[in-house]
Amino acid sequence: MPLDVNLLYGEMVASWFAHLAIPVAAGMAITIMPYMMPMTKVFALIALSMLFSFICQFIFLTVLQTNTCGGMKDYGGVTMGAMLCAVITGAMVAIPGFMEPMRLVVSQLFGDHKTLLTPELARMNDLITKTSQDVMRASLGVQKGGAITQEEYDVQTFQEITTGASYWAAFAGAYGIGLGSLLAAKCPSS
Repeated sequence: MPLDVNLLYGEMVASWFAHLAIPVAAGMAITIMPYMMPMTKVFALIALSMLFSFICQFIFLTVLQTNTCGGMKDYGGVTMGAMLCAVITGAMVAIPGFMEPMRLVVSQLFGDHKTLLTPELARMNDLITKTSQDVMRASLGVQKGGAITQEEYDVQTFQEITTGASYWAAFAGAYGIGLGSLLAAKCPSS
C-alpha cells in the first residue's frame, strides 16, 4: 500500500500539538522533585522531553506503518524513526535551555522577564519606579516589582526555558514525524 499522505500530515499536526505539551509536562514533573541545580533541571527537561517524545512518536509511527504496510511489519524501522524524532526533540529543547535570546523571544510573549539586580540597582529601581509613578503615573520602562532573589530568578528562568522548549519542541514533533516516516513507512518485501 502507498503511504497515506493525509494520515502523515494529520500525524504531523497531532505530533506538533503533543510536543507543545511534552516540555510543559516534563517541566511540571521536574518542579515537584526536590531542589535541583538550575543546569541539572535543564538536562532533566531535555532527557524527559526526549523520553516522552520517543513514546509519542513510537505510537504515531506505529499507526503510520500499520496503515501503510497492512500491519506492523518492522519494529526496527519504527524504533529507529522514533529515536530519530527523540534526538531532534532533544536538540530543539536544548535551544532555549542554552541560548537565552531564543528562550526570551518566546517566553516574553507570555510574561515579563525580570533581571537580577544588585542591592544598589534594586534601590535605584524602586526609587525610579516610585518617582515615575508619582510624577507621571506611568512607567519609564523600569522593572516593576523590585529585585528578585537568586532562587526566584532560577524559578523564572526554568519557567521561561519550559515555555521556549514547548515552542521549539512543537516544530521538532512535526518535523520528526516527517523524517521518522522515511524509516517507519518502509514495508519489508514479503
